[in-house]
Amino acid sequence: MFSYVFGSASTYFYPPIEEDEDLFDDDFIPPNTRHISWVSDATDTADSSPPSPSPAAGPSKPRERPPSVHAKTRAVINDILAQDDCYAVLGISRSSQIDKLTLRRAYLARSRACHPDKFPDNPEATRAFQKVSVAYDILSKPSSKRMYDSRSTQAPFDFFASRSFQAEETFRGVVIGVINDMLDGDLEMVRTLLFAVNNMNPSLQLGEEGINSVLMTIEAIRTRALTCRTCLFALHHQVSRLLEVQRAFRQLSYFDLRQRSYLSIQLARLAISMPIALEEALRQQRMEDEAESEASDNEESKDQTQLLNRRVYTLLRGVVSVLERMEGLVKK
Repeated sequence: MFSYVFGSASTYFYPPIEEDEDLFDDDFIPPNTRHISWVSDATDTADSSPPSPSPAAGPSKPRERPPSVHAKTRAVINDILAQDDCYAVLGISRSSQIDKLTLRRAYLARSRACHPDKFPDNPEATRAFQKVSVAYDILSKPSSKRMYDSRSTQAPFDFFASRSFQAEETFRGVVIGVINDMLDGDLEMVRTLLFAVNNMNPSLQLGEEGINSVLMTIEAIRTRALTCRTCLFALHHQVSRLLEVQRAFRQLSYFDLRQRSYLSIQLARLAISMPIALEEALRQQRMEDEAESEASDNEESKDQTQLLNRRVYTLLRGVVSVLERMEGLVKK
């Protein structure tokens, strides 16, 4: 039944590598990431979460964050602002060699707590976001990292003196970089799993044409993210999940086929969920814009898709639902 899945699990991923153990919890691989939400960081540690209200049901009031989440977020921002070392700002250990994946994970994890779009009226969050971006820029380039490592550790490092940087461009580069790596390295695995889904669920009527439509839609999100700030922000959460799944996969033994299959399915689901996340983010943005301009509110407008046509949107949601069921079966 899962021959495609087990075959792809040992074919399309990279061999295990040694990575920083402190950035993420090893046991955390969320099985249900259908909706993108910046409402609470508590969702990052939950095994599952109820689906967000459908946009067709009309705009809803933002959920308030629990006090503990507020305190946790403030603590992260305060910690970033209190540090004067690039490694400490990113929350990683000082090392002569840091791989790209570790730096990206650290950057996305820290920027998730302080991105200006998440806290539009908080200057401290904006300053922390800029500081995280400077630290990433320095440590991600071998030449600047060597210069930084060779400096005296006695004098505090000034993150803002005589530096011309664009924090949003750094953010865009990291998110797009993760998407590019996924498209270059994992898209064939996604194709294989889609054929498995098609064979196991004839009622879905996916077919080769549908599979190609799904893959083309995934590839199209890169172009959309390059030109759309709302899309880029929505993908932040999703690409963080992708990196966590890849890290967990690389730590597995080659003989642990069940867990490798489980993570393969999860990575495919996350990739296929990206266009859905963008669609919902754009739809929500449109509804907010209409509310601000006091536009007429009718059912046809609410049901209108922004990025995907209705058939592809329905197809993607169906595939994600099937992959979720497959995850549950493989995990048991």
